[in-house]
Amino acid sequence: MKLKFYSNKGNYLTEQRYHLNTPAKAFWNERSQQERREVYGNWVDLFEYEAEINKTDMCLLTFQWSYYVQHDRVPEAEEEVRAARKAGKPMVVFSGGDYPARMPFEGVILFESAGYFSDLGYRYHSAIPTFLSDYLEEYCGGQLQLREKQAQPVVGFCGQASTSISQDAWRSLRRLQRDLQYRLGFSKLEPPPFETTSFRKRVLRAFEKPGIQTNYIPRKQYQAGKAGGMSAQSQEKLDFVNNVLNSDYTLCMRGGGNYSVRFYETLNLGRIPVFIDTDCLLPFQDEIDYKAIFPWIDMKDLPHAADMLMEFHSKLSNEDFRALQLTCRSLWLEHMTVDGFYRDFASRLKRMREL
Repeated sequence: MKLKFYSNKGNYLTEQRYHLNTPAKAFWNERSQQERREVYGNWVDLFEYEAEINKTDMCLLTFQWSYYVQHDRVPEAEEEVRAARKAGKPMVVFSGGDYPARMPFEGVILFESAGYFSDLGYRYHSAIPTFLSDYLEEYCGGQLQLREKQAQPVVGFCGQASTSISQDAWRSLRRLQRDLQYRLGFSKLEPPPFETTSFRKRVLRAFEKPGIQTNYIPRKQYQAGKAGGMSAQSQEKLDFVNNVLNSDYTLCMRGGGNYSVRFYETLNLGRIPVFIDTDCLLPFQDEIDYKAIFPWIDMKDLPHAADMLMEFHSKLSNEDFRALQLTCRSLWLEHMTVDGFYRDFASRLKRMREL
């Protein structure tokens, strides 16, 4: 049975389409269902738009939460939440972007890109994965090349982590300024709790220990300084992909936002992430036991990170090591793709309705 969702079409103008929640974006058009599948994915068959709130299974906040915050339209969001409560329907909120914005209401179901696991007050709280093309198809001819286990683990990282004392000082001052603006109410988006580039550098150094081979390409700027981002076949992107492929493990930690695109890219390529937890939120973390799959290191345990990884690696046979790469690839296919995420989303909402 399809899940019926309601969003308030009365608040929507065509020029605001970019900011819509994705199910509304998929259904508020003249496309046929087959065309929707081709554009958005097969997940559209799991949902149906319902124009009457009392006949729906759930309400989806019409726009991304960050849109209401940044365009001074929070009262509209509050009205949508009140309408859902009056109708006795669960309210689902999607929120993208690097920096979270606090909500003035509790008890909603929140999916966001850069949330914090410890945040309370929600009926359910989960991450939205970063949706990617299939890197194996794009870079590896569709074939997963499994690595064999070596005595010493090879730990890779390619990304912004190169910094100097003067840069650390400037970035720290900038972060403190943003934090003050946020606390005084001049900024609506929550800044990072610490300077993140120097943190990344500290993470890399934590693994520079005897018994570990490092495969680092530290960059001075985000996306190697490419304005507008790296193209799929740029040398910088190829360097990144090859760094992941040529490493046993890839260090995955937050950047400006409290999430790691690299984490999803590593799984995509069938490699094993070493996840550095900074109170992160992952997709359906209550159902997927991430800590049982790959090395998970709380940031407070960084002084022991190298030993923790070496212990993890030492317990794997070659067969275990190869199987773990397959497990990581399957984790991405089943849960981090667009179809996988919305399939999990629909299953979760159906179970919540039955409680």
